[in-house]
Formats: sequence, structure tokens, C-alpha cells
Amino acid sequence: MGLKYYFAPGASSLAGLVALEAAHATYEPHRLVLADGDHRRPAFLAVSPRGRVPVLVTEDGQVVTENIAVLTYIAHRFRRADLLPFDDVGQLARAYELMSWFASSAHVSIAQIWRGERFTDDDAVKTALQVSGKARVLAALNEIEAIAREPGQWFLGERFSVIDPYALVFWRWAHRLEIDLTAYPAWSEKTHRTLTHPAVVAALAREAASPVPA
Repeated sequence: MGLKYYFAPGASSLAGLVALEAAHATYEPHRLVLADGDHRRPAFLAVSPRGRVPVLVTEDGQVVTENIAVLTYIAHRFRRADLLPFDDVGQLARAYELMSWFASSAHVSIAQIWRGERFTDDDAVKTALQVSGKARVLAALNEIEAIAREPGQWFLGERFSVIDPYALVFWRWAHRLEIDLTAYPAWSEKTHRTLTHPAVVAALAREAASPVPA
């Protein structure tokens, strides 16, 4: 059994898709269209009952979900790709600090706006969450900009890592929210560099490709 990767265009699964491409991994892509409800279909729920992407199915059939776990698996499995700084414990801690904050704080702010049903069934509360979510998203973007000002071409200095495509996820979401991204010059510079990386170009092309039945 080979690797299988379940992802959705526009979702946070882009980070894992870039990691697989950067590692030159051989994998079977499964593209889900969330707007069509592909993540709620029985075939996908049989793989991941939570109905969320990303999902990586390993060669031995283990199902790995959640971005931090998926990115860690890929980086370990393909060590030569140098996608996490395993040779520098301080930098590795920094990488996990950023991934954890992306997942537990920045992503949650976005979910308040687009995924209110994860927090409540009350429509009035959902509306309130959207309002507070927008303020929290802007605060998160300001923090990403501050991180981007740190020295180096990439988010971990002079080495491309899984942090760069993960940060790109929030850039795309901010664009969808019609936030003026010119207000984030350091992040803009790193993003434009990220968008030209061969693995990112390949992953974006993969997102646009025809779906593979799950």
C-alpha cells in the first residue's frame, strides 16, 4: 500500500500537499471539494470519521489527521527533504511552537468566521463569533507579520520548511476575507518567495486538478 493524501482546495491541507511535493514523495492524491460535501460522503467518513482534511494514510494503513501530525510524519518519513530542522533542537522547538499556534489560535479565529457550527448551534451566537473572529484574525495576521520580520528568507531563517506553506494557508484565507495584505510587507515578501517554490507551484497545480474518487 502506498501513501494516500486527502486534501481540499483552499483548505489548510495545502501545507501537507506542499510537504509531499517538496519530499518528492510518491502518493495517491484524493481531492475533496468541500462545497460539494465530499467530506461528508460515506467513503471519506470511513477513512476519517471527523470529516475533515488533511488526512494522510501511510504505507502500512495508519490514518494520520491534523496538520501538525501530518507535517511531522512527512518530515520524518522523508528526512532528506529537510522539512523540519531535526539537527537543531532550538529551531525544531520554534517550528513546533509556530505550528501549534497556527493550529490552536490563528486557525480557530478563522473557524469563528466560517465554521461557527463547530462552537454553537445558536445563530445569534454564531453572528457574535463572526464579529469577534474578525478582530482575532487581524490580531493573528499582525503576529504573523511580526514573525515574518525575523531575519532570513523563510520563516525558519535560511531553510525552507513546513512552516512556510502553513503560513501561506493564512495568507490565502486573509485574501478571501478581502483583508488588505499590503499592510504586511515582511509577510508579503516571504509569501511571494514561497509562491515561486517548485513544491508550492506543484501543490497548487494539484489542487486545481481533477478529483480522484475516494
